[in-house]
Amino acid sequence: MSIQPVLRIAIIVLFCNFSFLSSAQKSMKFTDGRQLGNCISCKTVIDQKPKEVLFGIQINDKGEVFFTMNDKAWFDKIIKSNSYGISVDLISKDRYACGRTIPVNRKIPLGNSLPGVYRNELLSRNVDLPEGGIYTKIGDLPHYLKGKEVEGNLIILNESYICYYSNFVNIDRSAWELLEMGLFTDSLISGIGNSTKKQGKNSTYSRIHQFEIPFEKASSRLDPAFLTTYLDSLRVSDARITKVGIRAYSSVEGSEKFNKELMKRRAASAVSGLKKYQPAMKNISVVSAENWIDFFKDIQDTRFSHFTGKSKPRIKEELNETAQLPEMEGILSNHRKVMVTLYTQSKSRYYSMHDTSLSTELSRAIEMKDVPKAQELQKEIALRIADNKLPISFMSKIEVPKSKLYAPLLNDREVYRYLLQGSNEQQALENFLEIRKMEPDNGKLNYNISSLRFFMWQHGDTTDVSSLPEEINKLANQGISPNLIQRMKINYFILKGEDQMSAFKYDAKDSSLQEIRKLYASTDMSDEDVFSMAKYYAHYSQMAWAKEIIQPRVTKLDVSEDLVFYYLNLLFYDPSIYSSDTFRNAMLAASNLNPKRFCDYFKPNDKGGAGMQLLEYPQIRGMYCVECNE
Repeated sequence: MSIQPVLRIAIIVLFCNFSFLSSAQKSMKFTDGRQLGNCISCKTVIDQKPKEVLFGIQINDKGEVFFTMNDKAWFDKIIKSNSYGISVDLISKDRYACGRTIPVNRKIPLGNSLPGVYRNELLSRNVDLPEGGIYTKIGDLPHYLKGKEVEGNLIILNESYICYYSNFVNIDRSAWELLEMGLFTDSLISGIGNSTKKQGKNSTYSRIHQFEIPFEKASSRLDPAFLTTYLDSLRVSDARITKVGIRAYSSVEGSEKFNKELMKRRAASAVSGLKKYQPAMKNISVVSAENWIDFFKDIQDTRFSHFTGKSKPRIKEELNETAQLPEMEGILSNHRKVMVTLYTQSKSRYYSMHDTSLSTELSRAIEMKDVPKAQELQKEIALRIADNKLPISFMSKIEVPKSKLYAPLLNDREVYRYLLQGSNEQQALENFLEIRKMEPDNGKLNYNISSLRFFMWQHGDTTDVSSLPEEINKLANQGISPNLIQRMKINYFILKGEDQMSAFKYDAKDSSLQEIRKLYASTDMSDEDVFSMAKYYAHYSQMAWAKEIIQPRVTKLDVSEDLVFYYLNLLFYDPSIYSSDTFRNAMLAASNLNPKRFCDYFKPNDKGGAGMQLLEYPQIRGMYCVECNE
C-alpha cells in the first residue's frame, strides 16, 4: 500500500493555544479573535474534526510556504466561505540561540505572518491530489528569513480575525510495517528487521541468543573462559551466526572522551572473541553508550537518589569526588559490560560436505524418498547461497517430483528461492498455490500462502483478501502456534483499517484499531514489532496507545534505539510532563545513545525534526544547549 503524499507532509498538532512573543519584524495586522463570537463556529467545527484529519505547513527549498490538509471534505467544512482563509506565522531558529533569553510575553501573531489567502484563492492554487487532500501555496519566505531554519505556525482566519492558531510537533507516522510473520520451511525463518526482502538483504535467523559480558573498571580485557563457557552452553559452535548486535557500556563516572574510547575497545574485544568461533562472521552492528539507564534505575531508593534531576555534567563532577566513588562502586561495577545479541541458523550435519557431494546426496535422498534428509540437504545448499558460496541457480539443478510426498520439500525450495530473491512475491504465491493442490492441509504451506497474501494486499493487490480470516482460523488445526495466528490477525486489521481510512470511513477504521489493541495484549512482541505497532497507532493519532506499549521497554538496557527515540517523540506531545523524571530520563537516554539523532529532533518539523519550537520550553532547551554544543 503506497504512502499518501499528503500524509508525508501533514504534521500533528501539539496544542492550539501555544504562542510566543512577536518578533521585531513587521507582521500582518491580524486580531486574536479566538475568544470572540465570530470564531465560535470555526472552533466548533475544528473540535469535531476526526484526529486523523491533519493540517500541516511545509516550506520547500525555494522558500515557498504551503498549507496541507489530508481531507478535502473537512477543509470545506472549516474554510466554508470566502471570508475564511489561511495565514502562516514564520519563526526563525535564531530565537532559540543558546545564551539568549526568550521573552515570556505570549502574544500572537508573531510578527512574520504572511498575508491571508482566502477560500477561493486557496482552491485555485491547490495542487490536485488523488487522495482527496489539499496542497496549496500561501506565500514565500521574506528575504530576511531565506537561508535560515524556519518553522511555520498555522493561522485560520475569519476575515482579519485569528480563529485558530497552532504550532506543530512532527512524528514518523507513515513508515509503519506489518508485523514480521516469517516463512516456514522445516522451521520458521525470519528476516533480520522488517524490511529484509525489500532492502535486498538475505540475512535470516531461526534463533536469537542474548547475553552480557562483564568488564572490570577502566578495562577492556575480556575473560576468554567466560565467553567460552557461555557460548558452549548455547551450542553456538553448532550454528551459523548470521548477524551480531553489540552494545558496549561504561559506567557514567569519568570523562566522556575516555569512556567512548573504553567502550570502543570493549566492543572490539567482544567481536574478537566471537570471531574465534566464526572467523568469517559479518553483519556486525555496534552501539556504545554510557550506562545512564542502569545508573538512574539503580540509585532509586538509595542515598544517592539526589542525583536524579541533575545534569550529566553536574553528576559527573560529583561522582569524580574521590570520597564518594568507593561508596558507589557496588552500583557502578554492574554497569560496565557488553550486551551481545546473536542471530543464528543451526548448522546441519552436512555443514562440511563438498558442494558436489551435496548435490549427489540430495538426488539420492529424493530417489530414496527420504524427504527429511532431502530437506536438510536443501537447507544447507540455501545457506551456502546466502553466504555467496554458491550461485542461486544451484538450487534448481535437481528436479523434485511434483507429488504429495514431496510437497514439504517443494515448499522449502520455494521459500528459499523467495528469500534469496530468485522469485518475487507474485511468483512465489503462485508456486505455493500449485504445491497446495498436492497437500491442501499442510499448515506450514498454508501459513506461507497467507503471509504472502498479506504482502500482496499491502501493495495494492486485494485478490482473495476476503478469504484470509477463514484461512487464518484454519491454521490453528494445522499445527501453527497461537502467537503466529494472533500476529496474522493483527496484520489483517492493520490493512483492513488502511482500506477503511482510504475510503474516509473513520468509525469503521476505529473498530479495526480496537480489534488490533485487543489482539496485541495477548501477543509476544519484539522491539521491532513494538516499533511497528507504535508507528501504526501514531499513524492514527493514538499517541497514548503508542506510548503505553513502548513504556515497559524503555527502561531496559537492551531496548532498541528506535524505541527510545520514538518514546521521546511521543512524550513531546504532553508538555505537562516536561518537568518529570520520566521525561528527563528519556531525554538523557536518547542523547546518550545517539547525540546527532537527538539534536536533529530540534530541526524544523518539515525538515525531519520533531520541531524546533520545542526549545521554547526551558527543560528541553537546557539539555539541548548542553548536548548539542551550542
